[in-house]
Amino acid sequence: MSDGSVYVFGLDGVPPELVDRGIDAGRLPNFERMRAEGTDGTTRSTVPPLSMIAWSSFATGRNPGNHGVYNFMLKDEGEYGTDFVNADTLREQSVPVWEYLDAEGHRSGVMNVMPGYPPSRTSGFHVSDNITTPSSGSYAFPDELQQDIEERVGEYDVDPYEGYDDGTDEGNLKGLLDNFFEIEKNRIEVAKLLVEEYPCDFYSLVFSGPDNVLHVLGHVLDETHPKHDPQVAARYEDKPLQLLELYDDFLGWVMDRMSDDDSMLVLSDHGHGPVYQTINLNSWLYDAGYLELQSRPWTRLKQFGYNHVYDAVETVMSELNLFSKLKMGVARTSGGGSGPDLAELLTISRKDIDWSETAAFTVASGGQIYLNTDDHREGAIPERKYDAVRERLREELLAIEHPERGESVIDSVLYGEDVYGDEYEDTRPDLVCMPAPGYQIQYPQTMKTKRVFADPPKTGSHTSMNEMHGIFYAWGGPVENETGVTVDLTDFAPTACSLLDVPVPAEMDGDVRDDVVDVSAERDSYDGKVEAKRAVREVVGELQE
Repeated sequence: MSDGSVYVFGLDGVPPELVDRGIDAGRLPNFERMRAEGTDGTTRSTVPPLSMIAWSSFATGRNPGNHGVYNFMLKDEGEYGTDFVNADTLREQSVPVWEYLDAEGHRSGVMNVMPGYPPSRTSGFHVSDNITTPSSGSYAFPDELQQDIEERVGEYDVDPYEGYDDGTDEGNLKGLLDNFFEIEKNRIEVAKLLVEEYPCDFYSLVFSGPDNVLHVLGHVLDETHPKHDPQVAARYEDKPLQLLELYDDFLGWVMDRMSDDDSMLVLSDHGHGPVYQTINLNSWLYDAGYLELQSRPWTRLKQFGYNHVYDAVETVMSELNLFSKLKMGVARTSGGGSGPDLAELLTISRKDIDWSETAAFTVASGGQIYLNTDDHREGAIPERKYDAVRERLREELLAIEHPERGESVIDSVLYGEDVYGDEYEDTRPDLVCMPAPGYQIQYPQTMKTKRVFADPPKTGSHTSMNEMHGIFYAWGGPVENETGVTVDLTDFAPTACSLLDVPVPAEMDGDVRDDVVDVSAERDSYDGKVEAKRAVREVVGELQE
């Protein structure tokens, strides 16, 4: 047990080999110091390695099957509708570690941990994330924190995706990178303000810049990428290390301020790699006879539009910086019940599917497939046929080959219960497809029934088993001197509890990593105490409004 504070810093999407390269080049002295004096290794991600699932597991210490967040969008129980995940979704089904700490009297500071909106109301502070925060939403708690940030640091950008582009046009690429770097420089200044002016026992601050940058540099960093241009690569291939240098300086700034009892943990939620092609599973399911569309005129009109007009419209909207906002708007209003349902209006949505003739479908990217079993309103698969249908579908998925390359596209197809367990079996996927390296399973509602494969929306991503590991470093206080360890995302929350001498919640799946930090741990169950604290804060909040 340590009497000091615990600092946890997340660098979204940083692959271990990138930091190794920076250390070897002498450009990341504080990472090198952590490796020499503390512990280094890798962080094992979730399946699939998507940020929403990964950071939810990090925050709660629970695997996806125990916190119920499987993707950015979740399917309703026994229904076909979907809801866009936010922090309320996570809190309804689980408890973030900072709320456990709050119930035990410890102040926590959180920034940009997904899903973060609406912010948690604890005795510390909470700055929400850039995915779930609406443009009109208040992104910080307590309320005066947002004003303090904007007056002392400047505008805190909660929507960095204004310029949706794959980065293959050099002019656009420069603009994207300049924007991302400015956002991260601002985030670092905000983080310094929070650490210096808002003292806490536990900090969990995440920077999303590496993920943003690496998404648009897949073709730059990979010489075998079909869109690789050596001249462009020479100008931009150093950008990821330049960004890491900013974080390295920040980590050094924090290390200089840490006491002898403080500890620091640094992680990334997954790695990153190049993407050459995407596969649209809903389109494949349609072609393979597992999914059928309605014959109504509006559905057929949208189907024609996606097959013959969509590419041109997407190009124009991207050039006008409108596409990403529309895409996010579609996701957030899909099945929301308030305002226009953009998914129904503009995409091949759940209302376009003929459920009585559909056996399997997807609701989001990432390769997760649901079977239309008879517990659904229009279920087409009786219980006695479930195993046979699922096994046949699994075999056909594994047999998918690229029509031109002749190579396998799906690396593995896992059973939902093996990946996630049965705690939320009514909303979890039945199958989880992991694509082969270089392939990405893409958002399904932009389905072109005449085209299963397409160029990726961005040339870098994190969907295959190759991107399953991120970075891990620990330094200071009770941290041991070890190397080559592998920690799970679920291990951070219980380990933080033990560092602060707080009982590890029995509901957490992760382990206290006593091989990394010199602590002893005890388990206890106190979800009821957290619920009571939530209720009190809600009443107090209403009285103050």
